[in-house]
Amino acid sequence: MPDDARGVPASTAAWFAAELAHAARDAVAPPGPGSTLVDVALDPDAVAHLPAADGVEPGPEPVDERYVLVVEPDAVRLRAASRTGVLRGLATLVQLAAEQPGTLPLGHIEDGPRFRWRGLSLDVVRHPFTAAEVRAVVDLLARYKLSVLHLHLTDSQAWRLPVPGRPRLGAGVAFTDDELTGLVEYAAERGVVVLPEADLPGHAAAALAAHPELGPVPPHPMLGHLGADHDAVPGFVRDVVAALADLSPGPFVHVGGDEPFGMPEADYAEVVRGQLAAVHAAGRRAVVWQEAVRGGTLTPADVLQYWIGPENRPDADALKAQAPAELHPLVDQAVAMFARAPGDVPAAVRAGVPVLVSTSDVLYLDRPYAEPADDDAGEARRARVGMPGYPAKTLRATFDWAPDTLPELDGATLAGVEAAVWCETVASFDDLAFLLLPRLAGVAERAWTTPTTPWDDHRARVVPHRALWRRTGWGAAYWPADSKTDEGALA
Repeated sequence: MPDDARGVPASTAAWFAAELAHAARDAVAPPGPGSTLVDVALDPDAVAHLPAADGVEPGPEPVDERYVLVVEPDAVRLRAASRTGVLRGLATLVQLAAEQPGTLPLGHIEDGPRFRWRGLSLDVVRHPFTAAEVRAVVDLLARYKLSVLHLHLTDSQAWRLPVPGRPRLGAGVAFTDDELTGLVEYAAERGVVVLPEADLPGHAAAALAAHPELGPVPPHPMLGHLGADHDAVPGFVRDVVAALADLSPGPFVHVGGDEPFGMPEADYAEVVRGQLAAVHAAGRRAVVWQEAVRGGTLTPADVLQYWIGPENRPDADALKAQAPAELHPLVDQAVAMFARAPGDVPAAVRAGVPVLVSTSDVLYLDRPYAEPADDDAGEARRARVGMPGYPAKTLRATFDWAPDTLPELDGATLAGVEAAVWCETVASFDDLAFLLLPRLAGVAERAWTTPTTPWDDHRARVVPHRALWRRTGWGAAYWPADSKTDEGALA
């Protein structure tokens, strides 16, 4: 399929052809996107009868991802309303080849997403992934029809966002301007929007190390926040927002807002208002973690990212047993902050702000696995990788949920669904693969499909993808001990 009126770049078409070959395990040569056997056309009328997607469009313009795919003995026909719809149909073709290797099952598929916003937040601060590794994550998102890569670029440990005029921040920057720009373009070719984040005003230790004039001396190296009474803060915020806006291909930038440990509530609200004002003055729309609704000034054009699930309620006594006495007041403040979390979504509802579902209960993919892994290497990694503060869960427990049935979201307008993977325990790309797969495939299922898919059906279809992951650099994916090495039942 050449780079023509259908808008799919030739390089992307070639990548999907390679994906098909990997999925089929070279047992047959399935008709790839460049084959004359694949009849692709843009035809909005062919998909007009399918339901339109819900939620918030994350990209620069509305995108219709609906498609119709027909697989016959001697041809494949793909009809879509847009270039992105073509990409989603091709991704389904890859999944079909993976699930029935050696052949393409005949059939007629009419398909479209439940939510427009279907994403993954990737922490590139705690582990310095290379640009090539992040591109591999983009490929994975495209394979499972996810539409957003949210890059968490700043935190206490390091600052990864280049900011013009702020060279002192550069010591921790892992990507060049060209690499980030290239990543945005690469993702766009695969139907994925990059959402950059600078997490402020908390999680600011790296920023304070470079610019001590931005806030008070933190009581611990991993704490630190911008100071509401520090004159340098407004200019710094404007510079950071401008850098985010220059990088973001869509209307949104993410300015963080979570866990402002040690920051007085009034100061937090003042700085958050300044961040939002800077975003709006730049002509952009803000995405913020849920605590930021407490600072006010969010508009219905912005998005609140809900992450503190009902299970995420810290135990003050347990935390104090692990922390030095001088940090105990901060522990009390953190517990009080989390105690207010149930009021955040209702506040967003009252303000008409859409809610992006990222509940830590099921969508934080750095949660430990409950079942033993299927080999010694996997079991050793399971013991090491995953945040120990989160109770371990089975694969089924992290799949058996639906975005619109969570009681804490009653009344909310849902923007979409976004998983998150935090990398405090990640030491390599293989560690990332272990945390993401197979759970990310389940997230994609929940974000795309309605009505919800039963676990047994999902389990049966995802198991054969293990061979595809091995062939495309994701071979360190987790598998429970009672799964079969020949891609048998995943229990």
